[in-house]
Amino acid sequence: MNLVCKFMLPFLFVAITVTAQSEVIKLSFEEKRIPLRITLPKGYVTDKDYPVLIGPGLDNGDLSIGCRYFGQKPDQHGWILVESSIHMENRQAVASLLDYLESNYNTDKVFILGFSANSVDAFSIASIYTDRIDGIIGMPGNPDSRTIKSHKDQQIVMIVGERDAYWKKKAQRAKVLLDNEGYQNELVVIPNGGHILDELAGKPLFTILNRALVTEN
Repeated sequence: MNLVCKFMLPFLFVAITVTAQSEVIKLSFEEKRIPLRITLPKGYVTDKDYPVLIGPGLDNGDLSIGCRYFGQKPDQHGWILVESSIHMENRQAVASLLDYLESNYNTDKVFILGFSANSVDAFSIASIYTDRIDGIIGMPGNPDSRTIKSHKDQQIVMIVGERDAYWKKKAQRAKVLLDNEGYQNELVVIPNGGHILDELAGKPLFTILNRALVTEN
């Protein structure tokens, strides 16, 4: 029944490639076809719920451009991982992606990741889907002070390099605002890190996330 209902909406998902652990589908939205790659954790079973992380990637439909922070073995982290250019699309497309994930996978809490300029979009999307997105990972953190109250019930992790002086100051100011509101948040400063934190790709990032997000729930 859910599948039939989806085709009545202005969204259409078409599977184009599937492997044991990943699936590439295309979301048709407003005459566009937006590719998405969904990677399941190794040992995925249907009687367990998994945290979901939506990250940027597949820019201009290029499947070789994935989310750099998912690492070389994205199925090893215990998360359902989604790579797409959804951050740059009409915000209504996000709802259809969330519908698809909820209907086809065993999902627990849903988080969205943004790095560099994409961190602005991650916070923007999360401020709209407050009832469907449980938290934001900003690398660096860049919540909009005008909409910060919308993140009341969301978990926030901001990660910034120690040498990334401008963005570190912005993340520190954001933390003060979040702390003053009593919102759950954490600022992680990577020693000697710069703006693009490639040293966090893969296990180092998910070590942070599993400690700060998953294990608290």
